[in-house]
Amino acid sequence: MTGTDGVVLITGASSGIGRSTALYLAERGRRVVAASRARGRLAELESEASRRGLPVAGVELDVNGEAGLSEALEAIAAEHGHIEVLVNNAGYGLFGPVQTLASDELRAQMETNFFAAARLIRQVLPAMIGKGRGTIVNVSSVLGRIGTPFNGAYVSSKFALEGLSESLRHELRPLGVRVIVVEPGLFRTGFRDNQVTAAAIESEDGAPYRRYLKDYGSRHDRFSLRAKDPVRVAKVIHRAIRSRRPRFRYQVGMESRLGVLGSRLLPERVYLSLVGRAVRR
Repeated sequence: MTGTDGVVLITGASSGIGRSTALYLAERGRRVVAASRARGRLAELESEASRRGLPVAGVELDVNGEAGLSEALEAIAAEHGHIEVLVNNAGYGLFGPVQTLASDELRAQMETNFFAAARLIRQVLPAMIGKGRGTIVNVSSVLGRIGTPFNGAYVSSKFALEGLSESLRHELRPLGVRVIVVEPGLFRTGFRDNQVTAAAIESEDGAPYRRYLKDYGSRHDRFSLRAKDPVRVAKVIHRAIRSRRPRFRYQVGMESRLGVLGSRLLPERVYLSLVGRAVRR
């Protein structure tokens, strides 16, 4: 188990998994710094934490900005304590057939979901290594292990994050820093509300996919009714950071466990057929 004299920094903490994790960890005695690109988006979280007397401090942190990031993290450490646990949770989804994705849209997706996490990790590592302890939690997705239709950009960003995490795990283990990947399935996170749709989806490039996109949307709406409380993910993160010997990967939710298991054990043709049913009636 890591020490508990430092703080837990959570990005993307204004809603969904980040918000639930901030409150859940604070309830269990961890000092939490909840970060968002816009401070105003943290108002509801800070109000709830204050009402319940929980140690949650909101900070404005643009994870996509290189300039000033080091100073911002130094200010967090100076005011709240050194960053003992980093939870990289900020992210969004870019939706659309790969044919319709513009290069700048793909770059923006990778910038937030991958490069921002890598940038934050590089910033917090010197202090963690210096103390000989620390934990990095990268919130991925079941889509960090399996590909699904029309989510190619998001899937790619999460595959990249998982690959980076695997290498980091080997590099940092001898130095006392643990790396953990959490792979949620279907949870109520506001993901679709923040989802960006490819600008060219209604163009000629998107025409061949329109019938399948409609079917996919109808099926996804039904799947969304099964979405669960993100506090389940928060509980797993809490258990992982408290563990003396945490696993590297944690699948959370039946969709995640079955999706990963199916991709590994089912014959490829059967597995691809099952995934394809998401876009075909």
